[in-house]
Amino acid sequence: MHAIENDVRQKLAIAHHVIAYYGWDELVATHLSARMPDSDAILITPKNTAFKNVTEENLVKLNLDGEYLSDNGHTVLEQAANIHLETYKVRRDIHSIIHTHSMYSTIISSLTTGFKFTTQHSLRFYDDIAYHPFDGLAFENEGAAIANSLGNKRVLFANNHGVITTGGSIEETLLYHYHLENCCETLVKTLQCSEEIIDIPDDICKLTKAQFDKIKTPHVEFAYFADLVRSVG
Repeated sequence: MHAIENDVRQKLAIAHHVIAYYGWDELVATHLSARMPDSDAILITPKNTAFKNVTEENLVKLNLDGEYLSDNGHTVLEQAANIHLETYKVRRDIHSIIHTHSMYSTIISSLTTGFKFTTQHSLRFYDDIAYHPFDGLAFENEGAAIANSLGNKRVLFANNHGVITTGGSIEETLLYHYHLENCCETLVKTLQCSEEIIDIPDDICKLTKAQFDKIKTPHVEFAYFADLVRSVG
């Protein structure tokens, strides 16, 4: 196996274990993927496999038409293939996707107010969030509809469903998702206080978003995540 593919497989397996460590997985219902560099091949979560049991070897390789390029005995959840493949088709800049049904992100996906920018870290996502109406499970053409709703944004809340995070690399997507999950938890607990929330002016929101984009170092945080996975075995 080519060294580049080995590297992507290793990083994507680590990302699965990080999601499992923080409890953001849901049995075998959610999924992560990565696009191979300079390729239309992707690696994705094997069907019916707990995130803690995902390895470099059991990740499934597909092309954008859904044809299997790997022969390891594993297949892919139909909904996962629909969402991920359709998104990669229309967004050449995306190289990794994380989709979860975690508690706090699902709560936010079910609120008419959506995600609110109430904290410093939430501004990482300012003007970078899309929404998609709930329309049943992601069979048939739902993947294309979700990709269309995402547009040019980085994050999509699938209403009454969960959240999708995208990025230019596995490292970047995992870091975004880490902060997004924490921001959702913070927001839910803030709303439970039933007190008036301090508004952040629009110009400060835009400034802070630009500052975060300028100083981001996803490879640094990914080294922490990799150490975390090694330490918990």
